[in-house]
Amino acid sequence: MKKVLIGVVSLLVLVIGGLIFVWSNLDGIVKDAIQTYGTEATKTTVSVADVKLKLEAGQAEVRGLNVANPKGFSDPDIFKLGLIRAKIDVATVNQNPMIIDELMISNLAVIYEINKSGTSNADILKKNLGVGAGDKSASSDSGSGEELKMVIRKLVVEGTSAKVRIAALGKAEQSVKLPRIHLTDVGKKSGGVTAAEVAQILSSKLLGNVKGSVAKLGVGKYLGKSADLFKGGLNGAGKLGGNLGGAASDMGGKAAGAMKGLLGN
Repeated sequence: MKKVLIGVVSLLVLVIGGLIFVWSNLDGIVKDAIQTYGTEATKTTVSVADVKLKLEAGQAEVRGLNVANPKGFSDPDIFKLGLIRAKIDVATVNQNPMIIDELMISNLAVIYEINKSGTSNADILKKNLGVGAGDKSASSDSGSGEELKMVIRKLVVEGTSAKVRIAALGKAEQSVKLPRIHLTDVGKKSGGVTAAEVAQILSSKLLGNVKGSVAKLGVGKYLGKSADLFKGGLNGAGKLGGNLGGAASDMGGKAAGAMKGLLGN
């Protein structure tokens, strides 16, 4: 009996020690999970600077989430998310789907590039996300565990800007402000969405937003064409560079209404 009691006590100590370790390292565990699954979904490197969780208050904060550019582009990143804040309905933490009352993303910087071969980083990332979503769905069907789903009552992306770089124009660069995104009841009709599906929904909105905005700057002529085709025709490129600045200054008027329509607002 004494040996049995010692064995039980030892097991309890191990379990408690394990729980304390997980609790004290929970921020790091979540950070690693975001980087791992984010990288799988985008097929590029996803990195996070810091994660802070307050489980008892249902609050989560992620700072410095960067999504690396696909290969073949000059800037290290395509997305730089300054701050992500989430408010979770703590009563649903052990339920599936879990309810997220609010997900706020602010200070998001996007770098839109068309490389020397005439391919945009936005198109490549969108293609990667489509492939990633299919792989994720297949793996969840074959797995024995039920994948966690969520319903997001309010999802907002604000303070977003985009830089436009085109290899055919050399080092010329333009910036545009992108409209605010406001989505409600994400996943409600389908009984919840997975983290991968949220990433795909949000990224599709952002990429569509960026492509629609930069189209106003007249960059479509560079898509699908090698930068070499524009050598010797830099006068036309110079005109486009001037048009980029003029179009950017006019975005607040004409493009804002058009982009709200694209986003379904």
